[in-house]
Amino acid sequence: MRLTRALCRLVFGLTFIFSGFVKLLSPVGTSLIMQEYFSALHLSFLSGISMYAGLLLAICEFTIGMCILLSVRIKFFAAAGFYLCLFFTLLTLCLALFNPISDCGCFGEAIHLTNWQTFFKNLILLPGIALLFFQRKKIPPIANHVVEWAFVAFFGLVSVAIWLHSLLYVPVFEFTPYKIGSFVSDEEEEVIFETTFIYSKDGRQESFTLDNLPDSSWTYVDTRTEMKGDTGKYSDFIIQSAEGYDVSQLILTGKEVVLVSIYDPAKLSDKYWQRIRSFCEKAVAAGAELYVAASVTDRDIPEDFPFEIHYGDRKLLLTINRANGGATLFSDGYVVQKWTAATMEQGGLDKILEQDGETLILRNTIKSNVMMSCLMVGIILSMLLIYYICKVAYKGSTINRRS
Repeated sequence: MRLTRALCRLVFGLTFIFSGFVKLLSPVGTSLIMQEYFSALHLSFLSGISMYAGLLLAICEFTIGMCILLSVRIKFFAAAGFYLCLFFTLLTLCLALFNPISDCGCFGEAIHLTNWQTFFKNLILLPGIALLFFQRKKIPPIANHVVEWAFVAFFGLVSVAIWLHSLLYVPVFEFTPYKIGSFVSDEEEEVIFETTFIYSKDGRQESFTLDNLPDSSWTYVDTRTEMKGDTGKYSDFIIQSAEGYDVSQLILTGKEVVLVSIYDPAKLSDKYWQRIRSFCEKAVAAGAELYVAASVTDRDIPEDFPFEIHYGDRKLLLTINRANGGATLFSDGYVVQKWTAATMEQGGLDKILEQDGETLILRNTIKSNVMMSCLMVGIILSMLLIYYICKVAYKGSTINRRS
C-alpha cells in the first residue's frame, strides 16, 4: 500500500504541477479561459476579476501538486486536492453534457482537451487522490509543521514570481501559434472581410461598421472580423487599414516589420502610450516597416498619437502578443522578436534590426529553451533539496526526542 500511495502522489502531484505551471506562464490566456467559464456559468459579472481568479487557480494547483508530491502538509493538501478534483470532475461532466465551451483549458494552451477527455482525465485522477485523502493519516510528515508551512509559502511565492514575470515581460515559453520562431502563412484566396464593432447601451448590444459608429453614450464591447463568401484556403491573420484594405500580406512578406498590437487601448495609461510612441519612432528611424493595430476605433486612441491605426480582431491581437500594447517583429513571415510595453525602453532596437532574421530566431529560440530548461531544473532541484533537508532534519529530531 505504501508503494501505491507513492505512485498516486507522483501521478497526481505531477499533473497538478504541470497544470498550474502552464497557467502561470500565460496569465492573459488563463484569464480568457476564466472569462469563458464565468460566461458559461452565467457569472459574467465576475469577468473583471478573471485575471486574479486565474492566478489563484494556478497557485492552488501548483502548490497542491508540490505539497502532495513531497508530502508537505499532506493531511491538509490531500483533502484540498480531493475536494478540488471532485469539484472539477462534476464541473467537467456538466461541460461535457451541455458543451458551453469547447476547451476546458485545464492545461492552458499547452495541451488542448475536449470536455469529455477532460472528464475522463479527472476520473482517472480521482481514485488516486481519494486514496491519499482517506489514508492521509498514514503518510508521515517530512518536517515539523512550522517548516512545512514555510515551504508552502515558498511554493506560493515561486508561483507569483513566475506569473508576474510572464505578465510584465515576454513569457519564458509560449504555446500560442505566434511564439518566437513560428511561421505565419500568408497563403490565401481572394476573400472579402467585414469588420464590425460591438457597442452596448441600456442593456442591449448592436453592431456598427467603421463608417457608422454610435455616439459617445454607447460603450465599446468587442471587435469582430468575418469572412464573406466562398473563402477556400485562407489565413486567419487579418489586419486591415482604416479604409478597409487588407495589409496582412505586407506584414508577412516584409523583411523587417514591427507590428504593435493594442487589444484594449482604453486600459493603457499615458505613460504606456508614451512608451509605445517612443518605440514606434525608434522603429521607423531604424528603417523598419511599422504597423499599429488596435481592436477598437480612433475614439480610444490619443488624439496626438502620430501613427496610422490599423484594425484587427481582438482575439487575434491577444494571440499575437499577450501584452496590451506589445510589439512583434516579423521577418519573411516568421515571428522573430517580441516586446511588452514594460520592455520597450530597454533599447537596442536598431542593433536588433541590423541582424539577420534567421540568426535572431535561432538565438531567441535557444534563449527561450535554455531559460525554460533552467526554470524546470531549478524547480526540480529545489524539490529534491527541500525533501532531502526535511527528511534528514526530521529524522534527526526524532532520534533526539527518543534519546
